[in-house]
Amino acid sequence: MNDQPGKTQLTEASIQNLFESSSIKNLDLKEVIHSLSSARGVEFDIIPGTLSTVFLERSANASNMEKSIYNFIEEHNLRNKYDYILIDCPPTYSIYTIAALLPSDYYFVPVEPGIYSVLGIRMLEKVVAAIKEPNVVFFKDKPIKNLGVVFTRYKEESDYLAEMIVETKKMKELGVYFFEGRFLHSKKLIDRPNYFISDHNDERLINSLELIFKEMEGRIDELQREYN
Repeated sequence: MNDQPGKTQLTEASIQNLFESSSIKNLDLKEVIHSLSSARGVEFDIIPGTLSTVFLERSANASNMEKSIYNFIEEHNLRNKYDYILIDCPPTYSIYTIAALLPSDYYFVPVEPGIYSVLGIRMLEKVVAAIKEPNVVFFKDKPIKNLGVVFTRYKEESDYLAEMIVETKKMKELGVYFFEGRFLHSKKLIDRPNYFISDHNDERLINSLELIFKEMEGRIDELQREYN
């Protein structure tokens, strides 16, 4: 796991420790959360993933895994510790997607502009609906809302495909919001797994992230006003 340039950190913290825990109450935060800081002085915490978690879906503990992130956040009062908690998950129906959505107030959809993007967005909405229906108690006081679609790996030639997706009849019927900010394509992020945007002063990518984040905050404020 990479922290600042030229430095490598190894950690035992992982999401697998949370998924496999028999007692979340007695689980130490350091067994799950790892703290990092960037060269720009930004501090943040992450929960590292492990490739072996893919096998846990077949374990006898699968039903507890679905509620593990929700219970971990509640047990350790993490909502009051962090401004935002971002949870990455696959766009398919799985234990990991359920575990990510149960504690969530909002979700947004990163999409690379392409001819199958509309189908992917529609399928994800069906996945969210399928998860919400049998877990209504989790969303009673915080009905999960879609913040919108964020185009990623965006290039100059993506304009045509992006406009086509936005103007699609199905997207208009669903009332999907599309972020004006786009996360730009970067070959460095693909070819160099140890590349941290903030540590390399990549102003192009930093600016695109800041625009998306500000727009995300605006969307949250807007949806909160509608709900209240």
